[in-house]
Amino acid sequence: MSKFDELREEVKKLHEENIRLDTWISTQEKSNDNHISDICKDFIQVLEAFEWAEATIHERGLDQSKISTSAIARILTAKTKLLEVLESHGVKKVEFYNGVFDPAKGQIKGSVADSEKEDGTIASIVKEGFIRNGKLLRPAEVIVVKNE
Repeated sequence: MSKFDELREEVKKLHEENIRLDTWISTQEKSNDNHISDICKDFIQVLEAFEWAEATIHERGLDQSKISTSAIARILTAKTKLLEVLESHGVKKVEFYNGVFDPAKGQIKGSVADSEKEDGTIASIVKEGFIRNGKLLRPAEVIVVKNE
């Protein structure tokens, strides 16, 4: 075998090894990305707990005194930090273009009549949906307008 053939064989082996390493790296990156998405889903549940607590506080009128308002603000600092962490990992709330339901981003949980809006328009969001780097983490749950 000539020196040129030996070099060609060595280059071929290096190329094959490069392909194997590239495949391994790609697999590891996907695995890490899936792991981060799973963690973000857990954080979304914590975020919902904060939002539920905040809504309950307002519904019960527990935010009327200066002391309670100050305490609530300090507690909700954790919610703000959580939102920042999610955002730093590419997590955003699902948005619907022009308020029109998109089945790729959510699920319909009910409907209401509203003569001032077109069918398929979102009347309210029951549960926020979230995306991460263009992938749906959790679909939104919505109430849509359906006029008879």
